[in-house]
Amino acid sequence: MKIEEVIWFDRYMILSELGRGSGSIVYLARHQKLGEYRAIKRISKDTDSAWQIREAEILNHLKHPKIPDIYDMEEDEEAYYIIEEYIEGESLEAFMLQSSFITPDFIYHIIMEVAEILDYMHHLKPNPMIYQDLKPEHIILGKESIKLIDFGIASYLGESGNKFQNYGTPEFCAPEKVKEAKVSIQTDVYSIGKLLEKLICAEEEQKSRYLMHIAKRAMNPDLSERYNSVRSFMGDFAKQMQSQNNSNYQKHLLKKIVVAGSQPRIGTTHLSISFTEYLNQKNIMTVYQEKNPSENMRMTIQSGGFTKEGGLYRRGNFYGMPVYGEGIEVKAPQNAVSILDYGADIKGALREKADLFLLVTGSREWEIKYADFAYDKVKKEDSLVIITNYGNIPQAKQYARRYAQTVYCFPLDLNPFLMTKEKERLFEGLLENKGENNKKYWNCRKCPRQWNNALIRGIGKLCSKRTE
Repeated sequence: MKIEEVIWFDRYMILSELGRGSGSIVYLARHQKLGEYRAIKRISKDTDSAWQIREAEILNHLKHPKIPDIYDMEEDEEAYYIIEEYIEGESLEAFMLQSSFITPDFIYHIIMEVAEILDYMHHLKPNPMIYQDLKPEHIILGKESIKLIDFGIASYLGESGNKFQNYGTPEFCAPEKVKEAKVSIQTDVYSIGKLLEKLICAEEEQKSRYLMHIAKRAMNPDLSERYNSVRSFMGDFAKQMQSQNNSNYQKHLLKKIVVAGSQPRIGTTHLSISFTEYLNQKNIMTVYQEKNPSENMRMTIQSGGFTKEGGLYRRGNFYGMPVYGEGIEVKAPQNAVSILDYGADIKGALREKADLFLLVTGSREWEIKYADFAYDKVKKEDSLVIITNYGNIPQAKQYARRYAQTVYCFPLDLNPFLMTKEKERLFEGLLENKGENNKKYWNCRKCPRQWNNALIRGIGKLCSKRTE
């Protein structure tokens, strides 16, 4: 809701109302000098404000990238004001109403990110904390990761005389909390089990039902049968997801994927980043490596949102290595899949022994001559797959007829780090059904042929739908 713009405390311009709670209103504000957005919670002194002030004190002790930062507190005669990090996004509760978008990978990343936050709180030194109020409404899906909000009834482990032990949302409250007002680390374990159960039930295709026994154990009323920590829950959960998700990929897992373009600025970096993001979402450790002089990766890193882990830069599910230059050698983690972005350097790309060679071609009429020239150089590559950009299916058909070669479309897309259904379908086609004994045929209009290469067999079914 928009409101009349006013300035608070000589530095915050109030822009709109974000929401209301018990005795409080949250506003969106912009810092006048920094130009950054803030969320300001105004807590009336006419209400029981002690527990809300306590939330600010708790947040001040929590330093985690998935927990909102608190910047300041102010006070006047009528209210207290808590200035917090503004979290842009929608709640998991709202997102779950669109259940068709919930997939096993989505469930995995939500649960693991939430568990990571709870585990951080449970091992906080010198005083571990428990959250107590986990539910979809308090999980915000941001651009890069989730954020856990509303720490109003969080408490220190073993804290006595804490009336907040009696609070919480009944559906997500552990039995011992409801009956005895007794809380522990296992109270949070129960809540994350309940969250997992809700997500499993919200997934339309029901591919995650095999995880239900983990949710049930986390919610066991008998504390001796429940997971004794979030870490033990995470271990079981990750093990189950890993074995299930990778079952189709274990035998013929790609190790080196080379991407090259028929001309500069054709989209090799965009495709490579998206493919890296997808594979990591599938729990297949993958690292993007910039092998061209464009320095696009370095400029992307400088734009923000990355953390450095050794020689790798991470953003959500993406791991990448920019060009470091001569004299600096950084190796990808052992057993990781490498996606090598050679840009328009086809000669350099051909020196690599690729398990998969992706040639990216243009979709405009004047770009066909560049595609012809590039194809003539790479056509002997056994693992060659041609991808035309901007989702131009008519041009893909033309290339398929021209080269009697599998061709696929990379969808028109603005954000390489955002996984869409269209990109998922493309990448799934590159990985599924790669068994050596799984013979597949794909009929080009001009040249019926058998695909002897294991990778091409895997994408045959998908490509035939796109190019026939």
